Amino acid sequence: MKILKSLAIFSCLATFMLVGCGKKEVMYEKDYFVQIDEEAEQTNNEGQYVYNVKGFDENGNEKVVYFYVEEPYKKGTLLRLPRSLEGYTGDPEVIEADVLSKEVKKKLNL
Repeated sequence: MKILKSLAIFSCLATFMLVGCGKKEVMYEKDYFVQIDEEAEQTNNEGQYVYNVKGFDENGNEKVVYFYVEEPYKKGTLLRLPRSLEGYTGDPEVIEADVLSKEVKKKLNL
């Protein structure tokens, strides 16, 4: 009986560990808003470009963000970038100026 209890506990622990080591979802800190005002740099990986630009959260707080894309954006394009606590930047989303807060519009001179 003791062996069965130990085996059941071990099985449960192993299951929890395997589930915990599975795919982790990224927890995003907040969105940052950027306006493309410079050319993207081409990376060593063929077909990838990187931007390293100033972004602003909805309160107008500045943070430098970088992100990779397959095709460079035109100058003036506005983007929303989700950013995780670990610094990972999610997929950029093209947006219109009317979704920006007053603080962000002021920082981007819109």
